[in-house]
Amino acid sequence: MAHQKTWKIILYVALCSAFYCAKAQGQVELDSLLKKVKSSPEDTSKVRVYARISSLYSKSHKQNDKARKYADSTRILSELLHFDAGIAASHYSYGNIDLFEGNYDLALDHFFKNLQFFEQQADSLRMVNALFAIGKVYKARSDLDKAIDTYYLLTTICERTNDELGLAFARNSMGGIFRQLEKYKEAISSYQQANVIFTKLNMTKDYAMGLQNIGNVYNTAMKYDSAILFYKPALEIIHGLKLDYEEAIVLGNIGEVYQDLTQYETALPYLLQSLSLKRKLPNKRSLTFALHDIGLLYLKLNKFNLSETYLKEGLTLAQEIKSKDLLQNLYQRLAELSAAKNDFRAAYSFNQLSQQWKDSVLNESTFQKINELQTKYETEKKDKQISLLAKESELQAKEAQRQATLKQAFIGGLILVALLAGLIVYTSLQKLKNQKNITKKDNELREARFMHETATLEMKALRAQINPHFLFNCINSINLMIVDGEKENASQYLTKFSNLIRQILENTEKSIVSHQSEMVLLESYIQLEALRFKEKINYEISIDNRIAKEDTYLPSMVLQPFIENAIWHGLMHKGDDEKGMIRILVTEKDETLLCTIEDNGVGREKAKELSEKSLLKSKSMGIKITEDRLRLLSNERLKELIHITDLKDVVNKALGTRVEISIPIS
Repeated sequence: MAHQKTWKIILYVALCSAFYCAKAQGQVELDSLLKKVKSSPEDTSKVRVYARISSLYSKSHKQNDKARKYADSTRILSELLHFDAGIAASHYSYGNIDLFEGNYDLALDHFFKNLQFFEQQADSLRMVNALFAIGKVYKARSDLDKAIDTYYLLTTICERTNDELGLAFARNSMGGIFRQLEKYKEAISSYQQANVIFTKLNMTKDYAMGLQNIGNVYNTAMKYDSAILFYKPALEIIHGLKLDYEEAIVLGNIGEVYQDLTQYETALPYLLQSLSLKRKLPNKRSLTFALHDIGLLYLKLNKFNLSETYLKEGLTLAQEIKSKDLLQNLYQRLAELSAAKNDFRAAYSFNQLSQQWKDSVLNESTFQKINELQTKYETEKKDKQISLLAKESELQAKEAQRQATLKQAFIGGLILVALLAGLIVYTSLQKLKNQKNITKKDNELREARFMHETATLEMKALRAQINPHFLFNCINSINLMIVDGEKENASQYLTKFSNLIRQILENTEKSIVSHQSEMVLLESYIQLEALRFKEKINYEISIDNRIAKEDTYLPSMVLQPFIENAIWHGLMHKGDDEKGMIRILVTEKDETLLCTIEDNGVGREKAKELSEKSLLKSKSMGIKITEDRLRLLSNERLKELIHITDLKDVVNKALGTRVEISIPIS
């Protein structure tokens, strides 16, 4: 035992020294790159510098704003250079930023785009990076079957390519999944295999986190003394390296152990210190864990008000990031709190919600899927037993399916009886409630009809102003072409203009139009302006596939004034040999269309110098009217409905303008 302790101390000192050197080298590299980027030419080498700076900032877990800024620079310059590898690198940077901030759907989208590019390039090293990141997102979302499927694929690639580092991270991640599934032996084995590689590669931080991961397994298995033996040296290493995020995690784990040992006064300082560090970081999932642990501790101390405050704050964050396992735990704690306060109705409700989320995370099919994947991976190394193991697996799956079917039928019958009884009680109570609310609902309905009619009349008046303004601009463009002798362009312009007039007239009597109709009208307008500028304008329109285009309605021509402003005040002033680009992105969130219009024009400051009227100085009538229309549709302040960003690189050079509009939809 003494020999083992001495060996651990020697290893700790060696690893700390190695990491201090690596950390210092990382800061030196960042300082060097920040100096280099200012003097680098606008080519692919500068793209790589941008991407590396973004990566270094994101790894700090403290400067995501700077990481995102350099990711923007990576993407914009890559698009100008048509450099696909740079665009892929920007997706990887965005994915890491969104993952840490808890934006899991966005993170997955970015990582899959990065993976797709390197699959086409047959670049296995970068495919490993993308797959590892995808697995982390799935694990954070509690999609355990998808996570372990990804890690098994990652392990196979790393073993084939002799990638020790990738294999270490895969083993480390699989250990977390095995722990969550209560497969403690497999979890500890995976973590130990990873730590052997981390030690070999002098990766001190990762080795320390490996120690705390093993402590987590013992903690989950309720072997608390063993957990503390791994947590304490991990905390010493991490604190010495001054890594706030990792230190917060280990502090929280130690607090959990003392809490489980009912040493509440000892646990509280650890948990509060962990929460204090996590509030300074943008990781919402980690912060939610801390809020849960402190809420539970105050519950055990019978400080119910404090417990409820922390638990409900944690529940709000868990709902925001859609984390299944955290929702399960927080609803369970709120059930325990309600029971302690003798509010048994609320306790029953919270307990039901907790059970629903637990079934979602660890259902029968999830266990079966993971077991099948694990069996498949292990049997690939045993060629002589493939046939036998396959037959055994098939029989086990059929038996498991038969047992699951019987169990589900029994449970389904009980649930059906309970639902019928609940429905009868609910219907009776609802009838009594409805009788009391009839008079109140009638008054609200009359008031709602009056407000709707008033808003409709105001919208018609505003639309009568916006259409003549737009038509005047189109006719003036045709006139300019005729004066300049461009008869063929004038003829084409007039044909497209007539089609546009027809589309406008079709919507004249409508207070709202379908999203599909609005996009067709908007594209016709852009094509008209592209003709007038002799094909110097390109455009891209991206619409979220989840939007039902024919069933989503919005005010007519609400985006056109912003497109017009981008062309006249941004793209019109670009050089003769420069092509203009307008990108339109439409997504939907909480009954609101989020429309982003981005151009690569000269920027608002330059446009202000060159034009007598601009978005800042003298707003066009079209934009002024659009602002008024949006006010009618929403109670939000205008700055929350329309947000304008000047796109600049790190040397303050204008790259264009981005306008983000939030439109309430019907």
